[in-house]
Amino acid sequence: MAELPSGFAAIILVGGKARRFAGCAKSELVVGGATILERMLSACEGAAARVVVGSRPSASAALPGGVTGLVEDPPGSGPAHAVAAGLRVVPEDCTRVAILGGDLPFLTLEALQLLIANSEPENTGAVYGDDAGRKQWLCGLWPASRVRQNAAAVSPGAPAKSLFAGIEVNVVPWNAASPPPWFDCDTPADLDQARTWATDT
Repeated sequence: MAELPSGFAAIILVGGKARRFAGCAKSELVVGGATILERMLSACEGAAARVVVGSRPSASAALPGGVTGLVEDPPGSGPAHAVAAGLRVVPEDCTRVAILGGDLPFLTLEALQLLIANSEPENTGAVYGDDAGRKQWLCGLWPASRVRQNAAAVSPGAPAKSLFAGIEVNVVPWNAASPPPWFDCDTPADLDQARTWATDT
């Protein structure tokens, strides 16, 4: 099985409000027999560091060994602030970091490898574009040093996009027949679609 390169870290953000799911944590929703977070952590298993940032329900399963879980301070202060908290526990020798929303059931090893292949030169980021070509900012890979610089200046409530200021970015399409890795479960209808795709594949 192919592996992810050394020097790669993944930060998964799970602390969203999920208002359209009546406050239910989207990362804990089950798709294809596993929670979305379990599926994402499996996709990132070969990373040098895996960090889950955000409050999780008390009944959630424990994180696998080697995965760091933490909550940003203050809790619920937005994705940029959460990433800044996650970066503090990412080893300095990790040169690239995937920044991922916690509701991506079809993130795979192959999808991460494609981002890595499109993140050259060294200081360039790579994000998936959806079917309309819109950048999916929370499904991308970034130069860790540049994101650290930007994260040092973010304040609570800052949007995720503020982390990527001044970084050149390649937009990567998903042309495989499998469900796109950028597909996020924002609504109950999205969750139904994800479960249908997971059953069909």
